[in-house]
Amino acid sequence: MVMKKENIDTPCTTAEDIKATLLELGSEKQSKIQMRFFKTGKGDYGEGDKFLGVMNPNVRLVVKEAWKSTSLEVAATLAKDEWHEVRLCGLLIMVEKMLKAYKKKDDKEMEKIVRLYLSLHPYINNWDLVDLSAIKIVGNWEVAHPEDDLMDKWIRLGDDALWQRRIAMLSTWMTLRNGRFDMVMSRAECLLSSKQNLLHKAAGWMLREMYKAGGEAELDSFLRQHIKKMPSVMLSYACEKMSADEKAYWREFKYRETD
Repeated sequence: MVMKKENIDTPCTTAEDIKATLLELGSEKQSKIQMRFFKTGKGDYGEGDKFLGVMNPNVRLVVKEAWKSTSLEVAATLAKDEWHEVRLCGLLIMVEKMLKAYKKKDDKEMEKIVRLYLSLHPYINNWDLVDLSAIKIVGNWEVAHPEDDLMDKWIRLGDDALWQRRIAMLSTWMTLRNGRFDMVMSRAECLLSSKQNLLHKAAGWMLREMYKAGGEAELDSFLRQHIKKMPSVMLSYACEKMSADEKAYWREFKYRETD
């Protein structure tokens, strides 16, 4: 059940206060659903993750009440918690602080946030934690500082660095929205040989966003160069907004025999 704002009472001062609020909002039934959805079984990508059973809209309500009066250090403490939703809450507080710093062009504060965020990568260990935080924290930093090449190094890590590589891929959303398509294509190319389905989806998603942002010619060029090596799910995501005829053309192109 999604709570109303007036039903959420968060003192918003300490990690203990915020965690206690989230614990009260938990549901055992919802926890079991989330554990299945986020693949927490043995050998799965989310193995061992623990869920309170708090729905995302309720986490966001806590963040809305908490972020202004919660320090960055407290947010980092939350982001290292054993419970998934507590980690998410901490990361979303960091997102709000990053957006404020970006709007104010406070370069010193932005760097403080992004460096702290990246140091927390061992705890940003499921796709929703990455997707809801990396785009606005790392992405906005890369818009402001395209010379920072750390994500170009992360994207080249091995598949055991699944979440670091997904952070690097997803952060390109903000740069592509600012007319930088080169980062999307170079990082997607690095994931062509990955065995991780979640990385194929991330790369295809960003290629699709590039297409939507006016990068039709760039996607056409990328597909012509790499389509033979593209995993099917990456291609499917990349072509999602195309017409049926365009999709059929690229499917045929991928499997066409060459001399």
